Amino acid sequence: MRTLDDIGKQLDRIEKAAVLNKSVLTISEVALLTGYTVKYMRLLIAQHDIPYYRRGNRIYFNRDEVENWMMQQRIPSNEEIKQEASRRINNKQLTTSKQ
Repeated sequence: MRTLDDIGKQLDRIEKAAVLNKSVLTISEVALLTGYTVKYMRLLIAQHDIPYYRRGNRIYFNRDEVENWMMQQRIPSNEEIKQEASRRINNKQLTTSKQ
Protein backbone atom coordinates (compact mmCIF):
# COMPACT_ATOMS: atom_id res chain seq x y z
CA MET A 1 0.00 0.00 0.00
CA ARG A 2 1.28 3.46 -0.90
CA THR A 3 1.87 6.02 1.77
CA LEU A 4 1.07 9.69 1.44
CA ASP A 5 4.79 10.36 1.22
CA ASP A 6 5.12 8.01 -1.78
CA ILE A 7 2.18 9.66 -3.50
CA GLY A 8 3.64 13.11 -2.83
CA LYS A 9 6.99 12.10 -4.33
CA GLN A 10 5.28 10.68 -7.40
CA LEU A 11 3.28 13.89 -7.82
CA ASP A 12 6.50 15.92 -7.61
CA ARG A 13 8.04 13.78 -10.38
CA ILE A 14 4.95 14.24 -12.55
CA GLU A 15 4.98 18.02 -12.02
CA LYS A 16 8.68 18.22 -12.89
CA ALA A 17 8.14 16.13 -16.04
CA ALA A 18 5.33 18.48 -17.08
CA VAL A 19 7.62 21.50 -16.57
CA LEU A 20 10.29 19.98 -18.79
CA ASN A 21 7.82 19.84 -21.68
CA LYS A 22 7.00 23.58 -21.54
CA SER A 23 9.04 26.41 -23.02
CA VAL A 24 7.35 29.25 -21.10
CA LEU A 25 7.32 28.84 -17.33
CA THR A 26 5.77 30.57 -14.33
CA ILE A 27 7.69 31.48 -11.21
CA SER A 28 6.39 28.36 -9.42
CA GLU A 29 7.52 26.14 -12.28
CA VAL A 30 10.97 27.75 -12.35
CA ALA A 31 11.22 27.22 -8.60
CA LEU A 32 10.43 23.54 -9.16
CA LEU A 33 12.93 23.31 -12.03
CA THR A 34 15.77 24.98 -10.12
CA GLY A 35 15.02 23.61 -6.67
CA TYR A 36 14.82 27.15 -5.24
CA THR A 37 11.89 28.51 -3.30
CA VAL A 38 9.43 30.94 -4.88
CA LYS A 39 10.57 33.51 -2.29
CA TYR A 40 14.19 33.15 -3.44
CA MET A 41 13.09 33.36 -7.08
CA ARG A 42 11.39 36.68 -6.29
CA LEU A 43 14.65 37.92 -4.79
CA LEU A 44 16.56 36.93 -7.95
CA ILE A 45 13.97 38.77 -10.03
CA ALA A 46 14.15 41.90 -7.87
CA GLN A 47 17.94 41.92 -8.19
CA HIS A 48 17.73 41.22 -11.96
CA ASP A 49 19.92 38.15 -11.45
CA ILE A 50 17.79 35.84 -13.60
CA PRO A 51 16.36 36.52 -17.07
CA TYR A 52 12.58 36.92 -17.09
CA TYR A 53 9.70 38.52 -18.96
CA ARG A 54 6.89 40.65 -17.61
CA ARG A 55 3.44 40.86 -19.19
CA GLY A 56 1.27 43.17 -17.13
CA ASN A 57 1.70 42.04 -13.55
CA ARG A 58 2.66 38.47 -14.50
CA ILE A 59 6.22 37.14 -14.72
CA TYR A 60 7.28 34.47 -17.18
CA PHE A 61 10.53 32.67 -17.95
CA ASN A 62 11.95 31.00 -21.03
CA ARG A 63 13.01 27.50 -19.98
CA ASP A 64 16.11 27.49 -22.22
CA GLU A 65 17.24 30.83 -20.79
CA VAL A 66 16.75 29.56 -17.21
CA GLU A 67 18.72 26.40 -17.97
CA ASN A 68 21.53 28.47 -19.55
CA TRP A 69 21.49 30.77 -16.49
CA MET A 70 21.79 27.73 -14.22
CA MET A 71 24.87 26.53 -16.13
CA GLN A 72 26.80 29.85 -16.07
CA GLN A 73 28.90 29.24 -12.96
CA ARG A 74 30.84 26.21 -14.21
CA ILE A 75 33.67 24.98 -11.98
CA PRO A 76 36.50 23.27 -13.89
CA SER A 77 37.64 19.79 -12.88
CA ASN A 78 41.09 19.21 -11.39
CA GLU A 79 42.19 17.65 -14.69
CA GLU A 80 41.11 20.76 -16.63
CA ILE A 81 43.00 22.99 -14.17
CA LYS A 82 46.16 20.89 -14.60
CA GLN A 83 45.86 21.03 -18.39
CA GLU A 84 45.41 24.81 -18.33
CA ALA A 85 48.41 25.21 -16.02
CA SER A 86 50.57 23.08 -18.35
CA ARG A 87 49.42 25.07 -21.36
CA ARG A 88 50.32 28.36 -19.67
CA ILE A 89 53.74 27.07 -18.57
CA ASN A 90 54.48 25.87 -22.10
CA ASN A 91 53.38 29.21 -23.60
CA LYS A 92 55.53 31.12 -21.12
CA GLN A 93 58.55 28.93 -21.93
CA LEU A 94 58.03 29.54 -25.66
CA THR A 95 57.77 33.29 -25.10
CA THR A 96 60.94 33.50 -23.00
CA SER A 97 62.96 31.28 -25.35
CA LYS A 98 62.17 33.61 -28.30
CA GLN A 99 63.59 36.65 -26.48
